[in-house]
Amino acid sequence: MLFRWLFMIALCAPAVLQAATPPPETVSAEIDWLHELTLGGSTGLALFVLFFAMVTLAVERLLNLRRKHIIPTRFVETALPLWSEAASASLLAHCQRFPSTIGRMTAFLVEHREAPAALLIDGAAEIGQRELMKEQRKAYSLAVIASIAPLLGLLGTIIGMVEAFKLVEIYGDEGGATILAGSISKALITTVLGLVIAIPGLALYHFFRFRIQELGKQLDEEMEKLINAWLLKDPRT
Repeated sequence: MLFRWLFMIALCAPAVLQAATPPPETVSAEIDWLHELTLGGSTGLALFVLFFAMVTLAVERLLNLRRKHIIPTRFVETALPLWSEAASASLLAHCQRFPSTIGRMTAFLVEHREAPAALLIDGAAEIGQRELMKEQRKAYSLAVIASIAPLLGLLGTIIGMVEAFKLVEIYGDEGGATILAGSISKALITTVLGLVIAIPGLALYHFFRFRIQELGKQLDEEMEKLINAWLLKDPRT
């Protein structure tokens, strides 16, 4: 009987001790990211410059890469009945009233209307392609920033790590892990900055690239309407 009671006490003892022991306190560290981001040194400053350049380019693309600068609404519908020689001045005025890629392509057709249709079509297509390529090059700057930023951040981290181990070499065990941890934390900030710039920069580049492609398709469709009605129509009609 005694052994039975001792056996039951041995089974219940861990549960009783666990209930009596207070749970450990959870330690949470709050990070002042704004302060941490200012510790990147000269590399961090260069990354901030890249960040503001990315924001400026993105705003410029959002403002200038709109439909009205490529294909204004109802431009084609208004221009279609103005192809006759008597209405050439009105058609040119219509193109000037809507400064856009399709407006410049249409003005080329009007100004060289006596040329063969094949030359007119090729010339107008070249104008549109040249302007879309120019818009593509402007968006490509975002891809360059997205590529440079993480590499620059990694460079800052490596420099910071070299400085951290140099401190350990100088102070040895006197500084303990505090010096090493603080220096490494400071070094990693530049990597964080680089990724913060690279991720949205790359996303914006692909967004504007897709936007240019879609506007290019719409431009081809609208110009096809004008060319079919003006240059490729049946001469018997």
